Amino acid sequence: MSTKPKASAYKQIADEAVFQLACGREFASWMAALMTGIRDDHKHSDGRNSAGLAELGVADAHLADVERSVDDINGSLSSLGGAQ
Repeated sequence: MSTKPKASAYKQIADEAVFQLACGREFASWMAALMTGIRDDHKHSDGRNSAGLAELGVADAHLADVERSVDDINGSLSSLGGAQ
């Protein structure tokens, strides 16, 4: 593999990694807001909405998507001779 296609492949991997990090940051922010909502629901409404709020967190986990992306990134790096 010549240098230019290899550099392009590394750029694609880096772009995907940056995207996944941005998604992780957004998800962490979302979960912090959700947990604040659950806490405040307990404080002000005796937890009447907590079950529904908790379901939002379970439904929006996207763990399988993240695991698949990490596997793809690691596979791509491995095929280029890195991340062994």
